[in-house]
Amino acid sequence: MSYQIDFRVLLTCVDDDAAEVETGLLVDYCEERLNETSPARLMQALGEVLMELHESDLINTGETLH
Repeated sequence: MSYQIDFRVLLTCVDDDAAEVETGLLVDYCEERLNETSPARLMQALGEVLMELHESDLINTGETLH
């Protein structure tokens, strides 16, 4: 079975050291995962994670993520 995800994001980003560190950590993790999985599978997982996090109470601030 396959399916499509139509995913669009508009974020207001902050350019600071903390954001750079977090981005670096995520990039490092994704690069490590590419040793274990395919790029297509990793991109699918990232898309699904972003969608699920958007719906999560852990980060839901009441603002809409576009």
